[in-house]
Amino acid sequence: MKKILRINLAKKEFSLSALPELYVNLGGRGLTSRIVAEEVPPGCDALGDDNKLVFAAGILAGTAVPNSGRLSIGAKSPLTGTIKESNAGGSAAQKMARLGIQAIVLEGRAEAPLVIKIDKEGVTFSSAADLTLLGNMACLAHCRQNYGDTVAVISIGPAGEMLLKASAISVSSPDFLPRMAGRGGLAAVMGAKKVKMLVIDDSEGAPIAIKEQALFKASLKSFTEGLLAHPLTGGLKLFGTPILVGMINEMGALPTKNFSQGQFAGAEKISGESLAEMVKSRPNGETAHRCMHGCVISCSNVVTDSQGNTVVSGLEYETLALIGANCMIDDLDVIARMNAACNDIGVDTMDIGGAIAVAMEAGLIPWGDGAQAFALVEAIGKGTENGKILGHGCQYAAEKFGVKRVPTVKGQCLSGYDPRVLKGTGVTYATSTMGADHTCGNALPSPANPSYNPSAATGQGPVSQFLQRYFAAIDSLGLCLFAALPPLDMPDLQKHLIECVSAVLDETLDDQYLLRLGAMILEEERKFNALSGFGPEHDRLPEFFSKEALSPGGTTFDVPGEELDMVHR
Repeated sequence: MKKILRINLAKKEFSLSALPELYVNLGGRGLTSRIVAEEVPPGCDALGDDNKLVFAAGILAGTAVPNSGRLSIGAKSPLTGTIKESNAGGSAAQKMARLGIQAIVLEGRAEAPLVIKIDKEGVTFSSAADLTLLGNMACLAHCRQNYGDTVAVISIGPAGEMLLKASAISVSSPDFLPRMAGRGGLAAVMGAKKVKMLVIDDSEGAPIAIKEQALFKASLKSFTEGLLAHPLTGGLKLFGTPILVGMINEMGALPTKNFSQGQFAGAEKISGESLAEMVKSRPNGETAHRCMHGCVISCSNVVTDSQGNTVVSGLEYETLALIGANCMIDDLDVIARMNAACNDIGVDTMDIGGAIAVAMEAGLIPWGDGAQAFALVEAIGKGTENGKILGHGCQYAAEKFGVKRVPTVKGQCLSGYDPRVLKGTGVTYATSTMGADHTCGNALPSPANPSYNPSAATGQGPVSQFLQRYFAAIDSLGLCLFAALPPLDMPDLQKHLIECVSAVLDETLDDQYLLRLGAMILEEERKFNALSGFGPEHDRLPEFFSKEALSPGGTTFDVPGEELDMVHR
């Protein structure tokens, strides 16, 4: 029986009990959002005692389904004021599942900073006073030394402790590298609760019990074979997500110079191909790396310096787009070092990339100056005045620096796709329950759907609606986004995936299960947001996207407002 672990921080008490009926058969985003919607007052201060921080393993966590170990983290967001789920790879979700824990709920606020250890015996609390303002890398080293190599660590860096609204939570990979739940400022919620780290030890944990073993094994085999056979898997193994740099730049949709241009002259220098060549040329570099056990895609990487020392893992497309092209920085080494600093300090590279571009537009530092941009990232960790401004994210930085062109929705910076070309993604940015977030429904062109025109002014609403529902369900399974893309092209893979879920839940599920689950999640999230004061008027992109034509294509975001309003009807 799956359980919920509640931790009362003020009293240093915990309870472990069966999931309430309302939470049964949910996981990941579906479970974090339902707990937040049911238990958190919508009008509460996101950094106050009434907010709750929820960690939920996906429905498939701990099983042999490939790429099913992502951890969902949910709360009311201090960045957007909306409900928020952010997820990351790493080891935590699978270890929670082996302990029989579907969700961990942090309630209230501790009197002093804590390390919380969770194992089969329950919960122990220890002081984190000697870890104050340590970076995530030092936290990982501390845990490795004190708890061993087999635990999972969920930690915050100094940004979370300083309650910065673009702060991110680190989740350790099997080889103790940080994987970031970056969006929404949830590390500030953890910091407000005075929790520095969660350490999860699944020693003597039990494997996941599956009643329908025959169905599960047959469906698992078919799903895994289909996933490995899909062309996307091969491309990601070679280049990872940076493979998108060249493609998005060629389309004229690569955010450049604070979203004022769609192509970057230095795109080739920061492309997936260039990154792979650099990584291969250095000792200990890895072009294919797994962030979780059971991954069959290995789309991450390990970037090292010329001496073979690890700089960062992994350097992803979104960071190359927002810290690279959007700030006109074309030096891979500088971008990698900035990425590593963001991970260690504990901030979202997307919102920080947006904030640095805003600072450049304000004249604080020159466009493309990687050295000064790196110094600004370091300033976040030091807590300087400008560092704190940047650490609160793109929108806050724009307000403080007097910049009017601000690429945010509901306070969150757009990711690496300009909505004037990729208009379905623009609809998702505008209408997502969680601010501008491509993972909620990124509408990219696909050979499997040649009739879809991503730049058409109409017809984008239904595409975004479908993708938002689909990926809300995928986030609830704990499945990696890249393992969820091939089933969009191959209906049989969706069938096999749903059969795996059916076997795990011991429940008969039809072929509409994923979309029905996703629609339910979105409805609950939107109800929470409505009670928090958000309405249709907030489901809009910044005006400059419809007013300023994007170079070189000359397009604007011209999807009618009526179509945006219909997405969630």
